[in-house]
Amino acid sequence: MSIRGKLQVALWAMVIVPNVIMISLIVLLLYFLSDQTLHELMNNEKNMQYRQATALGELSYVLRNEPVRIDAQYVEQMRLRLEPLSAGFVVEQEGKPPIVVAPMLKNGAESDEWRKLFTENDNTNIGGYRYQIHHLSMIYPDGSHGSAVLFRQEETLPIYWKVLVPLIVLLALVATSIFLTYLVSRSIIRPLYSLKQAAEQISEGRLDGEVRSTTKDEIGELAEAFDTMRIRLKASIEERLQDEDNRKMLLSHISHDLKTPITAIKGYVEGILDGVANTEEKQEKYLRTVYRKATDMDRLIDELFLFSRLDMHHVAYDFKPIDLRRYLAHYTEELQFELEKESISLETSGIEGPPLIIAADPEKLGRVFHNIVGNSIKYMDRDEQDAASRRLVAIHVSENEAEATVEIRDNGPGVPPESLPLLFDHFYRTEQSRNVETGGSGLGLAIVKQIMEGHGGEVRAKLPAEGGLVIIVTLRRWSELDKHETAGGDKSNEDHFDY
Repeated sequence: MSIRGKLQVALWAMVIVPNVIMISLIVLLLYFLSDQTLHELMNNEKNMQYRQATALGELSYVLRNEPVRIDAQYVEQMRLRLEPLSAGFVVEQEGKPPIVVAPMLKNGAESDEWRKLFTENDNTNIGGYRYQIHHLSMIYPDGSHGSAVLFRQEETLPIYWKVLVPLIVLLALVATSIFLTYLVSRSIIRPLYSLKQAAEQISEGRLDGEVRSTTKDEIGELAEAFDTMRIRLKASIEERLQDEDNRKMLLSHISHDLKTPITAIKGYVEGILDGVANTEEKQEKYLRTVYRKATDMDRLIDELFLFSRLDMHHVAYDFKPIDLRRYLAHYTEELQFELEKESISLETSGIEGPPLIIAADPEKLGRVFHNIVGNSIKYMDRDEQDAASRRLVAIHVSENEAEATVEIRDNGPGVPPESLPLLFDHFYRTEQSRNVETGGSGLGLAIVKQIMEGHGGEVRAKLPAEGGLVIIVTLRRWSELDKHETAGGDKSNEDHFDY
């Protein structure tokens, strides 16, 4: 229940509950103090007033007009009539003892308690009940004077009920208010206190404590939002710490990868300056080596710069509709010459066929294929190939309704199975000792992963049964949504194959 609903229920309960408690207590008191129900009590009270008026009216008439009839027999008759009606009378005549018919008086005529009735005006209190009093003056036939007091019980309930009922209502109201205030405050203050503790923990940097709330009201929703904030904050901090570790690792690898060619360049330059390269042939060899090392450094710096921009999402993508089959046909045509220099065969399949339109940035997609094929070339060592076998790179294209897939396979040494999940991490090399030989920076496949994520695609690796390594690139096909995203751009495919 919402807090608003709880407050409304509490307000209504503060009005209804005291009345229910009051009525219940009255009914219980009547049940214990009287054998009659409340309905019977009200009916009997109306009947009793009528019977009291009848009996006392008759007695008043006799006292005023025929006082001589007040004998022992008549008094006993009236006593029997008035006692059940909670009524009575006192008759006093000069020179004679008083006639007291008052069963509600404790001691009757012996204690003279009845005399106080003659001093009361209209009402008096007898035994906790209110009685109405009526005074009469009489003259007997012998000329003597007398007086009488007629009295009857006005209310069935005792006088203290007028105080008890408001007191019961007040106590019920106070008890209900305290109880409902406790319940409502408990359902509000406890969750707020939990949120306060969670906020203190977060301020101290402790983000592992889950913020829980057993309520389903607004505070429960606040607790859920608070816990979501905690989870996101924790993830953000962990990501920041991971980024810091990555930067430290990046600096470490940059220092290592740059130091190796710089050391080689310094060594060859010192050889030239010291006269070790004392022939034109040696000098040319040294200078070509220096140039090659400088080229490696330049390529490494370019890859570091590109990776940092991709990692910080500072690279803009120019998505266009591209015929993937035509794109790969142009790419493999130029790749053929490069592979022939390395004595590597190229096989293709699935490139022929109807247009396969994908959404891609042509330049970035070319970098993906260049890095994957370049990685295969670097790790296919000539000396590790059997004489009967040949080094091979195979490219296969397939498609479904939503995606296009390009598989690039080589028959090189492959990688250990445990290295597959780490293959696309930056600066990861399956064999660190081969870096000098291959010239690899460890960023090639990491750049591929970043570019594919930017395309909304996927890249993964698997180990085929026949050996080697397969890199699988998945790209989404061109759709109506892509047309809206690139509205106003160049829609032609003719010039999209510059990689």
